[in-house]
Amino acid sequence: MIRADYPTVLGRRTFLAVGGATLVAFGFGRTPEGGTLRLSIPWPVSSLDPHAIDDAIASLLGLAVTEPLFALDARGRPYPTLAARLPHAVGSSARLELRPFLKSGRGRPLDARDLLFSWQRARDRAAAGLLGPFGEPYHDPKDGLALIVPYADPNALALALASPVTALVPRGFDPRRPDGAGPFTATANRDRLRLARNPTAARGPAYLDAVDATRATDLADALRAFEAGEVDVGWLGRGLHRPRAGAVDFVGPALGWAILRTGRRAKTWGAAGVAQRLLDGIDSARLDHLGLGALPPAQAATRWGGDPAEVLVRDDSPHLAKITGAIAAILGQPGHELTAVPRSANDIDHRRRDGDYALMVDFVRAIGTGPQHPHLALLAAADPAMARRPPRTTEKNVRLATRTLPLGVIGELRLRGAESGRVRGLSAWDLGAMYVSR
Repeated sequence: MIRADYPTVLGRRTFLAVGGATLVAFGFGRTPEGGTLRLSIPWPVSSLDPHAIDDAIASLLGLAVTEPLFALDARGRPYPTLAARLPHAVGSSARLELRPFLKSGRGRPLDARDLLFSWQRARDRAAAGLLGPFGEPYHDPKDGLALIVPYADPNALALALASPVTALVPRGFDPRRPDGAGPFTATANRDRLRLARNPTAARGPAYLDAVDATRATDLADALRAFEAGEVDVGWLGRGLHRPRAGAVDFVGPALGWAILRTGRRAKTWGAAGVAQRLLDGIDSARLDHLGLGALPPAQAATRWGGDPAEVLVRDDSPHLAKITGAIAAILGQPGHELTAVPRSANDIDHRRRDGDYALMVDFVRAIGTGPQHPHLALLAAADPAMARRPPRTTEKNVRLATRTLPLGVIGELRLRGAESGRVRGLSAWDLGAMYVSR
């Protein structure tokens, strides 16, 4: 929700649809367009992949660059955004139809071929559990903007395609050059992700001119930048040495979960469910300073009983590295020591695929707000092939959802900290609708 001490701000989509909205905005003494949101983020910024289950920057900024075909209203009902209309039944199948004249931020025309590419790419990754239950889509021979999805209930299909992990992207999508139909275009390098207003955005351009996200080398660096007035958001706090004047605490959306994986080097301690049993005994108060939300009450404490081992983590994820250090210290014990060890992203990917590790701390992004979504996200992180045929469950307790998986949930990661007051609508975290006050 937008902070109560700010006047109500019209959303960008509503603003575009309501006549005279510009006059209303100026009546509040605010300029609805302009300014740059500045961020220092202790996560990788060199790429953005809306279909990746472990991409924290996509969880944070993905909807600024790419968008799904549908969105949900306040009552959880789907409505079309990039689609021309809601899916409709064709026999036992459902028909999906894109809006005409869609273009990506880099000027690529988008049609049903891009929709099929996006479907298949998302289904093989984060959306495995969302799209796996449907039949294989195929082109409608009568319409270059439409797909037919066999064995699909239209409403269930629209709900699945409202998830950000099903976003529409152009064929040949490259996470290092992210492209979509969102309110911004993106340019990424190792240390910076720059978002610039997309004037041809499908749902209207952003109010902000730009979002400038730089990679913090550690959590202290992110707080130092906020304290010095260099950025607009303090990651997990109001400053490093002293609170920034005028800073206000805020809590944004849930980004996902920090998880602990077990691999084959853990031997018997790598069995399904062991990781969660290790984590169940940790008092959540010991991790609260790292931005991890409390889970359901902990069980009896269990500490690592395997051989001395490394706990691997990506070396370009300072936030996750801090969590890894804390987990290693809490779970290790004499004779069974655990050591946090950073590794390159390529090495982590390779070891994760092969299971060549004992323990690994990782990130799993949220894929939606429904009761089944946490379980489907964790299944996709454990094994996308298994997630494509998920068991029927509405288990809301993520500790129980992982009892049959080789991973456990450390805690929920939520965007929280402090904000400078320059940016209106920050807590709602709709980047297209935010703007800098002047």
